Amino acid sequence: MGEITDGAGIAANLSAVPAATDCYGKQSSELGTVDFSNGILTGTLNKVTEYTGFNASDTSEQSGYYLAFQYDGDEEIKMYVSDPEKQATVDKAPTVNVVFLGSTKAKAQKAVLHLVKEETETTVPMTGITFK
Repeated sequence: MGEITDGAGIAANLSAVPAATDCYGKQSSELGTVDFSNGILTGTLNKVTEYTGFNASDTSEQSGYYLAFQYDGDEEIKMYVSDPEKQATVDKAPTVNVVFLGSTKAKAQKAVLHLVKEETETTVPMTGITFK
């Protein structure tokens, strides 16, 4: 399963995005449906194409699998999937966060979302996700 390793103590502050929510030009339901209950990420993600709202300048990130989530914690945290040198600030709810997991199912299945608070990480593996 997609058991979250909650080193930073923030797993309880992660939640799914409502289906009709705009995620930079695509509705959350177009990306898929996920659940963060009980420290486990489960759900289904759809392959999305022509997603220019996510990253208009990098065509390699305009087709593939994306995870949308909300964070309602008080602490400032950063996130990254594959390169710790490219950490981005996590927006607080109601603003939506979207991360690119990979252009192929094989790459997305191996992706891990890293959420960093100070020097401590919470990791969210994609092992509980079905990729369509």
